[in-house]
Amino acid sequence: MKPRRRFPLLAALGLISAAFLPAADSTRPIETLAEQFRHPPAEFRLVQYGLNDQTLEKYPRYGIGGFMGFFHHNLYQSKSGGRERIGPLVEAAAKKNMRVWLADDFGYPSGMAGGRVIAENPAYEVRGLAMVSLEGAGLRPAVIELPAGAERFVSAVLYPLIDGIPDYPRGQVIPAGERRVESSGLAGPWHLSAFATVIRDHDVQAQSTTAQFQHTGHYPDLLNPDAVARFIANMHAPIVASIGDLSSRTIGFYANEPNLMQLHWQRTEAPFACVSWNDQLPGAFLKQHGYVLTPLLGALYAGEDTVARRVRMHFHQTVADLLAAGFARQIREWCHARGVLSSGHFLLEEHLALHVANYGDYMKFVSEFDVPAIDTGIPNADRVASFNYQFARFTSSVAVWKERDRTMCLLDPIISGGGRKRLSPAMPLLHNSVNMACLYGIGEFSAYLPLEARPDGTATGYTVEEYRDFNDYLGRLCLLLRGARSATSVALYYPIAQFQADYRPSRQFYNTSLSNYRRQHGAWDATETALREADIECTIVHPEAVAQSVVDQGTMTIGHGSYRYLVLPQLEFIPGPVLEKIRTFEAGGGAVLWVDTKPQAGAYAPDDAAVAAALKAAKIVRTAELAAHITQPYAAPFDLRFAPGPERLAIARFQRGNQKIHLLVNRTAEPIQAAVRSVGGARVEVFDPTTGSITPISLPAVLELGGFRSMLLVR
Repeated sequence: MKPRRRFPLLAALGLISAAFLPAADSTRPIETLAEQFRHPPAEFRLVQYGLNDQTLEKYPRYGIGGFMGFFHHNLYQSKSGGRERIGPLVEAAAKKNMRVWLADDFGYPSGMAGGRVIAENPAYEVRGLAMVSLEGAGLRPAVIELPAGAERFVSAVLYPLIDGIPDYPRGQVIPAGERRVESSGLAGPWHLSAFATVIRDHDVQAQSTTAQFQHTGHYPDLLNPDAVARFIANMHAPIVASIGDLSSRTIGFYANEPNLMQLHWQRTEAPFACVSWNDQLPGAFLKQHGYVLTPLLGALYAGEDTVARRVRMHFHQTVADLLAAGFARQIREWCHARGVLSSGHFLLEEHLALHVANYGDYMKFVSEFDVPAIDTGIPNADRVASFNYQFARFTSSVAVWKERDRTMCLLDPIISGGGRKRLSPAMPLLHNSVNMACLYGIGEFSAYLPLEARPDGTATGYTVEEYRDFNDYLGRLCLLLRGARSATSVALYYPIAQFQADYRPSRQFYNTSLSNYRRQHGAWDATETALREADIECTIVHPEAVAQSVVDQGTMTIGHGSYRYLVLPQLEFIPGPVLEKIRTFEAGGGAVLWVDTKPQAGAYAPDDAAVAAALKAAKIVRTAELAAHITQPYAAPFDLRFAPGPERLAIARFQRGNQKIHLLVNRTAEPIQAAVRSVGGARVEVFDPTTGSITPISLPAVLELGGFRSMLLVR
């Protein structure tokens, strides 16, 4: 009898489970895994947008593993049949053993139900708060009329001016009519601010997709849980009602860029600069922070001192809590009650200032979803080297924090590739984006790439053979990496409080307004770059995660992660519970690295003296010196060394059970020779996602990686 070929390292991989293997093959798990690497099961392949009679037949031929079902046509637009078609389509996909995600709206941004939420109740429409101001001096009448385009005044505050700057703590709240504010002024110079609501029904993202998806563009207030409940009732509930046995036939619901809807979406200047607002927000602010917001409303728009910056920080923290609970948590709990998951990708995740503008606190919001997701661009070759792939780390870091084993990524051809004029990127570019997303912790992919050429030239399509090969490649990576955990011992603190404190609404086009945060974001980028160029991976840790971490003998455990180094970049504010945990960590032998500065202030003014005293002796590390202070970023078994360096050969290290997985990514379009050695010599198995082969080798060795290709080494 011919002896079986054994792969000793495969047996312990955590992938071998009842859910992973067909029942008939459960007695031969090692051979089955090798076979699955050659021919990845559908659950690890691409999820392609569109579920209908045509795609049911077409997608399997292209090697696609699942569907993103958009059923708004069936529900509300009399296309593709009515609601009665939804159940049979989902059932047909299940019979093909192909997974189904359910898109939750009319295209994007999610939350509107095509405009039905607002049609039912106009009071649910999203509003912003704008400031209208007047300055003067002395006791004389002052009047501000409601400007065109505003809805109503909700408050007004009279501030004394000191050296031309409003003194926010001494603001006096004055009566405000809905359309007129009157004041008698103050002795000395003063600044009168009136605050008006503005219905966000034009020049925001929600109106930018009306023609494409035939919705109204009227967007709900996602801070209002009642408005979100009506969104669920109009979209999620009728889809569920059309599908029998939901949990066995679908994975869950997928959101597409829900956000606070306060960014200006046109290149012309907006009439108002708006922050999020509803009538419940002041009460929530008082409950969370213990002081009244109304006299300090002016600080949301201006002011450089610590008082103004703290008000902004606390305001956006309140917004984040309301949004996370009202939208993300409500949807997750609704999904769980029906046996399915929640997921979605979000808006402009690569910019920390927009983490505030769109979500108050991006990581907090995303943490309420079961499967955190992103959309990433597929840049052309001339932008590959400079493209910001590492923002995927925010998503994978949330998964570590909340102990989630799945992350997802939409491969979006519009981003960084020429917009809608290039919907069929070349295959090497697709491989590159998949590689880089996996490098930063993504384990599942979706796409809406056109499979066939379009007459207008925007898409050239793909042959069946090349798209199947692409799906094989992607599926092999996901087979080994889904659920694998980053092996880094380096935690990078999420400095969201700094951006909350600095963020002010703008009348500019959102992309133009980012120049206001170039210094702050540049410092963050410099910290990430210093780590990446030294081949040091990290996990981004949220302040709440640090405050709730388990610290023991110099190790900080957060969710799935365990850290010996904590990098804190460019911080000015530090919450008391976070500082207390950091001091315990450092006292036990953990390394605390304050980058470029150290905090002088707490989250609240009474904490400032304690912060200054606690950090009086703390040493500051410059960005250029950071990597030198991190001598053991990985556990001893991760002793493989590689050449060339990270600019050409990027490495990610993952732990799966007792196994050590190294992902090698060629960042260039040309083949490279990857030299691999081990301090003590070792044998590894090389998993090649291009060919599906598994080859045991002894180190040192030199491996050939094709342009924009990858390999996995398993010990």
